[in-house]
Amino acid sequence: MNGSETFEGERRETVGELLSLLIVAQKMGRRLAYETHGESYNSVRELNELLHQACNTADSIQQAQEKVI
Repeated sequence: MNGSETFEGERRETVGELLSLLIVAQKMGRRLAYETHGESYNSVRELNELLHQACNTADSIQQAQEKVI
């Protein structure tokens, strides 16, 4: 395996780990939204929207990496 193949493998692994982390963060965000009321709820909702966007972007990156194989 040459250096660029190793680099590609590492990148795919990193994207997969990041996506897994974002999925866990989304679950925590949903739980926080369920537990949050009052003035803080809008901020929690905004956070969850950002986490959703980040997860979608990481998923897109992962899919693009898989096409490179």
